[in-house]
Amino acid sequence: MGKAMSNKIKAKAKILLNEFKADFGTDFTKNKEFLKTMKLPLSKLTINLMSGYITRYIKNEKKEQEALKIKIQDNKVPTRAPKDRTISH
Repeated sequence: MGKAMSNKIKAKAKILLNEFKADFGTDFTKNKEFLKTMKLPLSKLTINLMSGYITRYIKNEKKEQEALKIKIQDNKVPTRAPKDRTISH
């Protein structure tokens, strides 16, 4: 099975990311502790889910940025070769 995440959890996490992006990182436990220090009325399960989502989101964002840097440094833009569209009967 995949990593299904509730839209409510994602929405809450994105709001926190917009406000406190500099305070979050790629470490799950540090993100969890930061959420606990905010004294939000959230259950333990919600904090863990939000921390996991935020961690995964930031890791994916960093991977995308690194991939773009590599493409820019190599000056290689991925393109598809044109297909041969000749019709023969």
